[in-house]
Amino acid sequence: MAQDILYSFRRCPYAIRARWAILSAKKSVEIREIDLKRKPLDLIKVSSKATVPILITSQGKVIDESREIMNWAIEGSVNLEHLKNTSRTNKSEIEKLIDQNDNGFKYHLDRYKYNSRYVNSDYIYHKNKALEIIEEWNERIYKNNTPNNQPWIIGAQESLADWALWPFVRQFRIANIKAFDSYQNLKPIRDWLEYFQNHTLFEILMTRYKPWSPSDKPFIFP
Repeated sequence: MAQDILYSFRRCPYAIRARWAILSAKKSVEIREIDLKRKPLDLIKVSSKATVPILITSQGKVIDESREIMNWAIEGSVNLEHLKNTSRTNKSEIEKLIDQNDNGFKYHLDRYKYNSRYVNSDYIYHKNKALEIIEEWNERIYKNNTPNNQPWIIGAQESLADWALWPFVRQFRIANIKAFDSYQNLKPIRDWLEYFQNHTLFEILMTRYKPWSPSDKPFIFP
Protein backbone atom coordinates (compact mmCIF):
# COMPACT_ATOMS: atom_id res chain seq x y z
CA MET A 1 0.00 0.00 0.00
CA ALA A 2 1.35 3.43 -0.96
CA GLN A 3 2.43 5.69 1.90
CA ASP A 4 1.77 9.42 2.22
CA ILE A 5 5.10 11.27 2.00
CA LEU A 6 6.02 14.52 3.77
CA TYR A 7 9.03 16.59 2.77
CA SER A 8 9.96 18.53 5.87
CA PHE A 9 12.62 20.58 7.66
CA ARG A 10 12.77 20.22 11.42
CA ARG A 11 13.01 23.91 12.38
CA CYS A 12 10.76 25.41 9.70
CA PRO A 13 7.60 26.78 11.39
CA TYR A 14 5.49 25.94 8.35
CA ALA A 15 6.73 22.34 8.52
CA ILE A 16 6.23 22.28 12.29
CA ARG A 17 2.55 23.16 11.99
CA ALA A 18 2.07 20.53 9.28
CA ARG A 19 3.71 17.86 11.44
CA TRP A 20 1.68 18.99 14.46
CA ALA A 21 -1.55 18.47 12.54
CA ILE A 22 -0.43 15.04 11.37
CA LEU A 23 0.48 14.05 14.92
CA SER A 24 -2.76 15.40 16.37
CA ALA A 25 -4.78 13.59 13.72
CA LYS A 26 -2.95 10.35 14.58
CA LYS A 27 -1.85 9.86 11.00
CA SER A 28 1.52 8.56 9.82
CA VAL A 29 3.64 9.59 6.86
CA GLU A 30 6.98 8.78 5.39
CA ILE A 31 9.08 11.79 6.40
CA ARG A 32 11.88 13.12 4.26
CA GLU A 33 14.05 15.66 6.06
CA ILE A 34 15.44 18.18 3.59
CA ASP A 35 18.77 20.00 3.60
CA LEU A 36 17.54 23.37 2.31
CA LYS A 37 21.00 24.21 0.94
CA ARG A 38 21.04 21.02 -1.11
CA LYS A 39 17.48 20.29 -2.14
CA PRO A 40 17.08 16.85 -3.73
CA LEU A 41 15.91 16.62 -7.32
CA ASP A 42 12.86 14.61 -6.20
CA LEU A 43 11.62 17.62 -4.21
CA ILE A 44 12.12 20.03 -7.10
CA LYS A 45 10.30 17.66 -9.47
CA VAL A 46 7.13 17.36 -7.37
CA SER A 47 6.65 21.11 -6.81
CA SER A 48 7.96 24.14 -8.65
CA LYS A 49 8.00 25.96 -5.28
CA ALA A 50 10.50 23.43 -3.93
CA THR A 51 9.85 24.60 -0.37
CA VAL A 52 8.83 22.60 2.67
CA PRO A 53 6.48 21.27 3.73
CA ILE A 54 5.25 19.33 0.72
CA LEU A 55 2.92 16.37 1.07
CA ILE A 56 2.44 13.70 -1.58
CA THR A 57 -0.64 11.68 -0.71
CA SER A 58 -0.86 7.95 -1.29
CA GLN A 59 -3.09 8.80 -4.30
CA GLY A 60 -0.32 10.94 -5.79
CA LYS A 61 -1.82 14.36 -5.01
CA VAL A 62 0.76 17.07 -4.25
CA ILE A 63 -0.09 19.52 -1.46
CA ASP A 64 2.53 22.26 -1.10
CA GLU A 65 0.80 24.66 1.31
CA SER A 66 1.13 24.00 5.04
CA ARG A 67 -2.40 25.16 5.86
CA GLU A 68 -3.75 22.75 3.25
CA ILE A 69 -1.70 19.95 4.79
CA MET A 70 -3.30 20.78 8.14
CA ASN A 71 -6.74 20.60 6.55
CA TRP A 72 -5.84 17.29 4.90
CA ALA A 73 -4.80 15.83 8.26
CA ILE A 74 -7.99 17.00 9.96
CA GLU A 75 -10.31 15.74 7.23
CA GLY A 76 -8.74 12.30 7.41
CA SER A 77 -8.97 12.01 11.19
CA VAL A 78 -11.58 10.43 13.45
CA ASN A 79 -10.62 12.27 16.65
CA LEU A 80 -10.77 15.95 15.65
CA GLU A 81 -14.47 16.50 15.15
CA HIS A 82 -14.37 19.79 17.04
CA LEU A 83 -11.98 21.18 14.42
CA LYS A 84 -14.05 19.82 11.52
CA ASN A 85 -17.23 21.36 12.88
CA THR A 86 -15.93 24.91 13.15
CA SER A 87 -18.65 27.48 12.50
CA ARG A 88 -18.63 29.57 9.33
CA THR A 89 -17.89 32.71 11.38
CA ASN A 90 -14.96 31.08 13.13
CA LYS A 91 -13.61 29.66 9.86
CA SER A 92 -13.49 33.20 8.46
CA GLU A 93 -11.76 34.44 11.60
CA ILE A 94 -9.27 31.57 11.47
CA GLU A 95 -8.39 32.36 7.85
CA LYS A 96 -7.85 36.03 8.71
CA LEU A 97 -5.54 35.15 11.59
CA ILE A 98 -3.50 32.74 9.49
CA ASP A 99 -3.26 35.34 6.71
CA GLN A 100 -2.12 37.91 9.26
CA ASN A 101 0.57 35.49 10.42
CA ASP A 102 1.75 34.32 7.01
CA ASN A 103 1.63 37.69 5.25
CA GLY A 104 2.34 40.18 8.03
CA PHE A 105 3.89 38.66 11.12
CA LYS A 106 6.25 36.39 9.18
CA TYR A 107 7.51 39.38 7.14
CA HIS A 108 8.51 41.28 10.28
CA LEU A 109 9.71 38.15 12.11
CA ASP A 110 12.22 37.33 9.37
CA ARG A 111 13.62 40.88 9.33
CA TYR A 112 13.97 40.83 13.10
CA LYS A 113 15.27 37.30 13.67
CA TYR A 114 17.42 37.09 10.53
CA ASN A 115 18.31 40.78 10.19
CA SER A 116 21.75 40.12 8.69
CA ARG A 117 20.07 38.67 5.58
CA TYR A 118 18.24 41.93 4.83
CA VAL A 119 20.33 44.91 3.75
CA ASN A 120 19.23 48.29 5.19
CA SER A 121 16.55 46.61 7.30
CA ASP A 122 15.82 48.14 10.72
CA TYR A 123 15.47 45.12 13.00
CA ILE A 124 14.14 47.23 15.88
CA TYR A 125 11.31 48.49 13.67
CA HIS A 126 10.44 44.96 12.54
CA LYS A 127 10.69 43.62 16.11
CA ASN A 128 8.21 46.25 17.27
CA LYS A 129 5.81 45.61 14.36
CA ALA A 130 5.91 41.86 15.07
CA LEU A 131 5.40 42.59 18.76
CA GLU A 132 2.30 44.66 17.98
CA ILE A 133 0.75 41.62 16.32
CA ILE A 134 1.76 39.36 19.21
CA GLU A 135 0.14 41.81 21.63
CA GLU A 136 -3.07 41.62 19.59
CA TRP A 137 -3.03 37.81 19.77
CA ASN A 138 -2.15 38.00 23.46
CA GLU A 139 -5.24 40.11 24.08
CA ARG A 140 -7.40 37.54 22.30
CA ILE A 141 -6.03 34.74 24.47
CA TYR A 142 -6.43 36.84 27.61
CA LYS A 143 -10.11 37.47 26.83
CA ASN A 144 -10.69 33.74 26.25
CA ASN A 145 -9.12 32.79 29.57
CA THR A 146 -11.43 31.08 32.05
CA PRO A 147 -10.56 29.42 35.39
CA ASN A 148 -9.19 25.88 35.05
CA ASN A 149 -9.38 25.92 31.23
CA GLN A 150 -6.67 26.29 28.60
CA PRO A 151 -7.28 29.59 26.78
CA TRP A 152 -7.23 29.63 22.98
CA ILE A 153 -6.94 32.34 20.37
CA ILE A 154 -10.55 31.89 19.17
CA GLY A 155 -13.33 30.92 21.54
CA ALA A 156 -13.30 28.08 24.07
CA GLN A 157 -11.67 25.36 21.92
CA GLU A 158 -8.44 25.01 20.03
CA SER A 159 -8.58 25.70 16.31
CA LEU A 160 -6.39 25.67 13.26
CA ALA A 161 -5.43 29.23 14.17
CA ASP A 162 -3.70 27.99 17.33
CA TRP A 163 -1.90 25.28 15.39
CA ALA A 164 -0.86 27.65 12.61
CA LEU A 165 0.41 30.49 14.79
CA TRP A 166 2.28 28.96 17.71
CA PRO A 167 5.38 27.79 15.75
CA PHE A 168 5.91 31.38 14.59
CA VAL A 169 5.46 32.84 18.08
CA ARG A 170 8.03 30.26 19.17
CA GLN A 171 10.42 31.64 16.54
CA PHE A 172 9.92 35.17 17.84
CA ARG A 173 10.67 34.02 21.38
CA ILE A 174 13.80 32.16 20.28
CA ALA A 175 15.20 35.39 18.79
CA ASN A 176 15.52 36.78 22.33
CA ILE A 177 14.17 34.43 24.98
CA LYS A 178 15.12 36.61 27.95
CA ALA A 179 13.37 39.68 26.49
CA PHE A 180 10.23 37.76 25.49
CA ASP A 181 9.91 36.15 28.90
CA SER A 182 10.35 39.50 30.64
CA TYR A 183 7.24 41.12 29.14
CA GLN A 184 4.79 41.02 32.03
CA ASN A 185 1.77 41.73 29.81
CA LEU A 186 2.52 38.74 27.55
CA LYS A 187 1.88 36.07 30.17
CA PRO A 188 -1.31 34.82 28.43
CA ILE A 189 0.48 34.12 25.14
CA ARG A 190 3.51 32.68 26.95
CA ASP A 191 1.24 30.25 28.78
CA TRP A 192 -0.48 29.44 25.47
CA LEU A 193 2.90 28.76 23.84
CA GLU A 194 4.01 26.67 26.80
CA TYR A 195 0.97 24.44 26.33
CA PHE A 196 2.37 23.34 22.98
CA GLN A 197 6.03 23.23 24.03
CA ASN A 198 5.22 21.16 27.12
CA HIS A 199 2.81 18.88 25.28
CA THR A 200 3.59 15.16 25.25
CA LEU A 201 3.73 15.31 21.44
CA PHE A 202 6.35 18.08 21.30
CA GLU A 203 9.38 15.81 21.66
CA ILE A 204 8.06 13.58 18.87
CA LEU A 205 7.27 16.65 16.77
CA MET A 206 10.89 17.83 16.98
CA THR A 207 12.55 14.46 16.35
CA ARG A 208 15.84 14.86 14.49
CA TYR A 209 16.21 13.04 11.19
CA LYS A 210 19.24 12.99 8.95
CA PRO A 211 18.79 14.66 5.55
CA TRP A 212 16.94 12.35 3.21
CA SER A 213 18.57 10.57 0.29
CA PRO A 214 16.73 8.53 -2.39
CA SER A 215 18.73 5.47 -1.34
CA ASP A 216 17.48 5.65 2.28
CA LYS A 217 14.97 3.25 3.75
CA PRO A 218 11.72 5.07 4.60
CA PHE A 219 11.44 6.85 7.96
CA ILE A 220 7.88 6.74 9.26
CA PHE A 221 6.64 9.71 11.26
CA PRO A 222 5.72 9.53 14.05
